[in-house]
Amino acid sequence: MLIELPTADEIDALALTTPHIEVRKFDFDMKGMADLNYVPCKGQLVLVISGKNGVLLTRKKGGAWSLPSGRIGTIEEPIQAAKRIAKEECGVGLKSVELAGMYDVVWHYSDVSVKRLHLVYAALTDDYECAPGEAASTIQAKFFANIPEASSKNEMLACALIDCSGK
Repeated sequence: MLIELPTADEIDALALTTPHIEVRKFDFDMKGMADLNYVPCKGQLVLVISGKNGVLLTRKKGGAWSLPSGRIGTIEEPIQAAKRIAKEECGVGLKSVELAGMYDVVWHYSDVSVKRLHLVYAALTDDYECAPGEAASTIQAKFFANIPEASSKNEMLACALIDCSGK
């Protein structure tokens, strides 16, 4: 099993500063072999960005609408990663960011299982429009007053929205 987590000190700091957060567990059965040809990371970050026009969702060409997400670099702090992902994928700035959930996610492939900690952050923006950067040219970003029905069936997205609703 390949495990990607923050350092022990970072996990301890999260546990001490967020004792009210219960870790949710998700298991996904994937098809085929895992693609392990990528830069190592400390985990995954999921953003629930709220603005005056609703919740911001992204989608890759031909895909379903989902929450903005990305990897936390090995030398990057989670808040830094949240701001970077919001700017690169969505073209918005964040005025506040608050940890709302932690998800223990395991993808089971035919050749290996990959376990990665997902940190879910509730974020606010004053931006009305999305303008993803050139690096995200294959990503669309849009504010939604109501989550599209197809996207609301995504269990992790639904949990993230619930976890962020009181923030």
